[in-house]
Amino acid sequence: MLNLLLFQQIAKLFILIFLGWAIVKAGILKSEDSRVLSMLLLYVIIPCVILNAFQIERTTDTVRMMELSLLSALMMNVLSLVLGKLSAKLFCLNTVETASVMYSNCTNMVVPLVIGIFGEDWVMYVTCYSIVQTILVWTHARILISGKKEISLRDLVCNVNILAIAIGLFLFAFQIRLPAVIRSAFAMAGNTMGPVAMLIIGMLMADMDMQHLRSYRQLWKPVLLRLIVLPVILVCVAKYSGLAALAPHGETLIIISLLSVIAPSANIVTQFSQMFGRDALYASLINTVTMLLCIITMPLMITLFQM
Repeated sequence: MLNLLLFQQIAKLFILIFLGWAIVKAGILKSEDSRVLSMLLLYVIIPCVILNAFQIERTTDTVRMMELSLLSALMMNVLSLVLGKLSAKLFCLNTVETASVMYSNCTNMVVPLVIGIFGEDWVMYVTCYSIVQTILVWTHARILISGKKEISLRDLVCNVNILAIAIGLFLFAFQIRLPAVIRSAFAMAGNTMGPVAMLIIGMLMADMDMQHLRSYRQLWKPVLLRLIVLPVILVCVAKYSGLAALAPHGETLIIISLLSVIAPSANIVTQFSQMFGRDALYASLINTVTMLLCIITMPLMITLFQM
């Protein structure tokens, strides 16, 4: 039943993607107007979701569950990097393709799915995965795409998501509860995360045409690796690793980690490609195609895990 529920939740998100595409095609908004929504998502909505996620009671079980989430997130990310590097050699991938295979859209895509399937109390465990990937994105991914072997600690420390996570962890550790009216406001903002993120994707898709697909004949390689090859390997590792037995609700926590790692390619790859003069159009195309196909692949991978 979980795979069917996941399919339904992804289908809802795809309807919102279509609406974003439609309002651009109808001339109501332009594709570049999505930048305003992107800034709103990054600087307002996601921090609200993160802060609200940590407003739960700290118990022995929740701490153990967080530890398992961090452990599985670390394992999944390290395996993704290793398998991505190996794939780059075997399939002769370029930098944009390699980064798209290694990094997933673990926040914008997965948080709405987890809220829809498991409820808001489980968002904190998606955030655990996000902590690990965000650190890797602003260190390894930035070096990989820029070609410069330097780490910007300022960008890492001042990243709005990292700051929100740090504040959220502080509030959770010391059991500081925000006033009910603030939590309610954060929850209201968080409920818009899925719709806003999907509208942005739809608006960006409206500017693409089939000519782009024909121009990139290697597109199938990163798409196949991102959605099928790596997920199958990671699902098998998660299934037989025995991690699920280490904490209460272990299987659910592993499924949340799997949803995070088998999601479509990360939006940040496109942003870094624009920043450092890589093929941003190709990065965006990989992101778009993996987003369109994940409605089939994500439920299949969860079914494989539960078999």
